[in-house]
Amino acid sequence: MVKDTVILDESNLNAPRFKHVGLTGYLKRNWRRNPNELKRIVYNCDVSPYLGQLPPELRVIAPGGDIAYATQQFREIIEDFALENIQELRDADQDKIWSMDKIEKLFGTKCVLVSRGVNVYGVNPWSGLCGFVCKLSFPEINAHYALKLYYDNIYVRADYAHGPWFEAATALAANQAEPKDNVPMYMASLKYEPYMLSKWAGDKDDGVSQRKNQYTIFAARDAEDESRNRRGGRRIDWGETSRTSYGTLSYPARKLVRQIMNMDKFAVQKSLEQAKNSLAQKEMQAAIKYAKQVAWAHLDGKVVYFINNLNQY
Repeated sequence: MVKDTVILDESNLNAPRFKHVGLTGYLKRNWRRNPNELKRIVYNCDVSPYLGQLPPELRVIAPGGDIAYATQQFREIIEDFALENIQELRDADQDKIWSMDKIEKLFGTKCVLVSRGVNVYGVNPWSGLCGFVCKLSFPEINAHYALKLYYDNIYVRADYAHGPWFEAATALAANQAEPKDNVPMYMASLKYEPYMLSKWAGDKDDGVSQRKNQYTIFAARDAEDESRNRRGGRRIDWGETSRTSYGTLSYPARKLVRQIMNMDKFAVQKSLEQAKNSLAQKEMQAAIKYAKQVAWAHLDGKVVYFINNLNQY
């Protein structure tokens, strides 16, 4: 295990580090478009750069029921493996099965990792713009995970819509907001060789469309919103994924939007009455404005009329 305790940036060796709440819960509820905001938190604050928790199948078989110990050991093993083998994994010219002996010893069950090499077209079939996936499998308990590692590409890592800093935060927030539309992302690390560990959902495009949802909170850019990035209709890649206009509204505001679109005057009246302070009232006005824009876009005269007469309720 690497013993260096410096987190990510050597220039911060002597800088004071400020306490910060745990990143996992924070990122689930505080998504930001600019990944540099997350970098500033990790660089400047006393906070762990490890996100998420052990997958449920591994929590059940944690040695002695000590989930905290199993999580810490599992993170160390994955981290060491990535550091020791990242170049071979990135440059592989053929598929390889790795025996993960240390993980097997930790959990007492067989574990292997499958990595892919380049195919006849010169690309890793499990790769994307800035990263590639390996399959981490526990066949005896039928548990399989996608371990995403990243290419050593400074330009892409600095991009505002790809790379571990963007994807880890977006995966957490999207799963929190819309679990039905996202494959679970369990763990991630922003330290040394960053990685993400999510549920394995299959390696072939199954053509299943995303569920119809009038009130989408997260959406991918059109170029990324393809079936290759979904399995069973759920998102498996979070590059170029961000909050929709509806998703940027607060929860009470989103609730009001749905009430308005349903023209439920009693529910709308109750929501407006509950907005006591100026911030809450501002959020309600943002919801009304959004609902009116949607109604106009869909030429829904009934909803427009309902909104125009809200002051009567």
